[in-house]
Amino acid sequence: MRKHTSRNYFLFWLLSLVVMLICPVQVNASPPEIKTLSVVLDDNYPPYSFRNSQGDLQGITIDQWKLFAQKTGIKVSVTGMTWLKAYESMRQGDFDVIDTISYSADRTKIFDYSQPYATIEVPIFFRKNISGITDVNSLKGFTVAAKRGDYCIDVLKGQGITDIDEYDNAEAVVQAAKDRQAVIFVMGKPPALYYLYKMGIQDNFNYSDTSVYTSQFYRAVKKGQSGYLSAINNGFAKISESEYEAINQKWFGVETDPFYELPFFRGMVIIGAAVSLIVLVMFFWNRTLRRMVKQKTVELWQALKAREHAETEIRALNTQLESKVMERTAQLEDLNSELEESNAMLEEEIGKRENAEEDLRNLNAELEHKIEMRTSQLDELNTVLEQQNALLSESQKVARLGSYVMDLRTKGWQCSPELHEIFGIDPNYPHTVEGLLKIIHPDWRDVSYDYLRQVESEQERFDYEFKIVRIGDGEERWVHGLGKIEFDQRISTLRLIGMIQDVTDRKLTEEKIIYLSFHDRLTGLYNRRFFEEEVKRLDVARNYPLTLVMADVNGLKLINDSFGHAIGDELLINVAEVLRKGCRRDDIIARLGGDEFVILLPKTDTMETEKILKRINALALQEKVGSIEISISFGYETKRYTGEDILELFKKAEDHMYKRKLFEGPSMRGKTIETIIRTLHEKNKREEQHSHRVSALCESMGQALGLPEGEIQELKNVGLLHDIGKIAIDENILNKPGKLTNNEWEEIKRHPEIGYRILSTVNGMSETAEYVLTHHERWDGLGYPRGLKGEELPLQSRIIAIADAYDAMTSARSYREALPDAVAVAELRKNAGIQFDPDLVKLFIDKVIHSQL
Repeated sequence: MRKHTSRNYFLFWLLSLVVMLICPVQVNASPPEIKTLSVVLDDNYPPYSFRNSQGDLQGITIDQWKLFAQKTGIKVSVTGMTWLKAYESMRQGDFDVIDTISYSADRTKIFDYSQPYATIEVPIFFRKNISGITDVNSLKGFTVAAKRGDYCIDVLKGQGITDIDEYDNAEAVVQAAKDRQAVIFVMGKPPALYYLYKMGIQDNFNYSDTSVYTSQFYRAVKKGQSGYLSAINNGFAKISESEYEAINQKWFGVETDPFYELPFFRGMVIIGAAVSLIVLVMFFWNRTLRRMVKQKTVELWQALKAREHAETEIRALNTQLESKVMERTAQLEDLNSELEESNAMLEEEIGKRENAEEDLRNLNAELEHKIEMRTSQLDELNTVLEQQNALLSESQKVARLGSYVMDLRTKGWQCSPELHEIFGIDPNYPHTVEGLLKIIHPDWRDVSYDYLRQVESEQERFDYEFKIVRIGDGEERWVHGLGKIEFDQRISTLRLIGMIQDVTDRKLTEEKIIYLSFHDRLTGLYNRRFFEEEVKRLDVARNYPLTLVMADVNGLKLINDSFGHAIGDELLINVAEVLRKGCRRDDIIARLGGDEFVILLPKTDTMETEKILKRINALALQEKVGSIEISISFGYETKRYTGEDILELFKKAEDHMYKRKLFEGPSMRGKTIETIIRTLHEKNKREEQHSHRVSALCESMGQALGLPEGEIQELKNVGLLHDIGKIAIDENILNKPGKLTNNEWEEIKRHPEIGYRILSTVNGMSETAEYVLTHHERWDGLGYPRGLKGEELPLQSRIIAIADAYDAMTSARSYREALPDAVAVAELRKNAGIQFDPDLVKLFIDKVIHSQL
């Protein structure tokens, strides 16, 4: 009994051990910690993931992964490639996660899916000239384009559509549609619309109301990687709805104010009304001319009818004459018969015959008179008809208008001589469809063909403007075509009847008006009006970061005052050219007015902006206007988020620019002063020598007065610069050998004020400018320009006046020889207390002149 019991216990424990080995023990183990994730996705599916012009990945999915990394602390590396390559790389285990993947039963055998995060409609896109495309069944018999590896291929094949052209990515599919290699394609709506608008062919395609299928975007990991899937779901769950919405708004855009409430729109309405009025006047003038042509044509038809009526009357008269002749001949025959029968009645019958012959002669004379009258009338009608034809031809020449008729069955056409002139062809040119296509500008052939097909299908008259290339000289011209297509009873096209008018002058005038309304006349850059509109257009999330750069030309006022506005304008033109060369093709450059410019840099961050400004400054260093260097101060600010005010951005950029100008402006003005002095001395060597001698005399005078070293140096500099204002005086007046006229003398007397304006713009030279302004004032108050008197004059100005007068007298001039020192000293003493400070004259003679002798 015990053995049996022991054996039972042994079997129980043995069975328990077997159960434990067979059944795994469940342990609540925590998922492994994930620090990095490698993600692969389709790099050509805007706006979810695509590359910008620099090749960098961007889009909704990229922004969501960036936010995921911020929320979780997991380092995420995102790699983009064609979808088929991305899918194969994920299957081979090269990446942890695949994004932008849609769901299918076959894929669930390989991947575990996250929660869906986007719903994608997949409609059928087709050219507008194709009708009847509503669903997949209507695609039978067509070749359909699709992206290689896309799930839509499986769906199409599952419904019997097997004629499919596959392309590497979405952009390649739409490019094939643009190149007319594909007329129907199936693709997700977001990337399709993006590339259709990007390539400018959105108006050439429609898409079906119903979708082939509706897909959803997931993120997936390889089977068995549950830890990764859990981390992905938990991480994206930390992103709030508002944050998701902000990303969507960034790439899908937000609503703006209605365009009709914008001030610019109201302005454009006014301008549009003016332009419309001009166009309306031209339209009524054209209608009047057409009415005249039509009226003359009616008159010609009336004349032609009158001519036909006259010819009918002549034929009737001829018939009547023949009838009379036959009647008279019969009568004569009867008379002859009667004569043979009775000689007694001969005389009577002869008389009758003579009477009949007289009647015949009268009838012939009347007939000839009517024929002459009708012939004269026909000649007059022919003359009128020729005059009307000539008038019609001249009218068409004046209107630059030609007419034509094309037989749509034979494809041949005829036209008036005026149309030969417009097309630049002669009557021997092939009047065929192929010949006509050579005349139409290449850019307008497809567009014109589509328009004509539309007019034909709607059985309407056509009214269309397009471009041609004249065969004779290759000149491009704008023409306006008017006409209609005639149909037979079976609604088959018979012929095309129309008129073509050369409207090149009007089009060029319109283009010039539009150009001038948005461009600065001097530099050719955009103006403030265009800039304000571009700011509104570019201030959207897709252009962020959006950088606004303010630029100001240093020293322009100084250059205008010194060298004249012509040189200042030339400087502004060179600055505009430097800005063009330094910026990129799509950057917006505008002149706001005066010396201020502004640059708009879409999708440009701070680092890239600095590169552009560095390039502009390098180009500016290579440019000069004469001997004047170009100096530009810049300030910029970058908008990165939708909420930032663009006007505040403008103000900040302007503040930065003015801060830079405080540092760069003085240096530029100093260089400009040196350039002015150098230019003045190059123009007139005598002035250079005179300035150096006056400077030396002023220095000696300061030493004689015992002035501090700093004041002596200042006095020396003033003596060198006292005639700087002569830079703006005509060189012919400065070098005139004879006596100056009153007007020329008044021009010379402007140089102290000009010198004052030049020097007062330079920091630290305001007192020097004051001394230069008053160095031609007199002790008695009769000087210029202010008429100051006595000690109202600064000491430095009184010293310059004496030194200037002494050197002028003792130096040779173009109109006299140099005066001896004794004569000059006598002249100074004579004018002491009148023109000059008497105390300073005495000191100048005793301490400066006599010490030199």
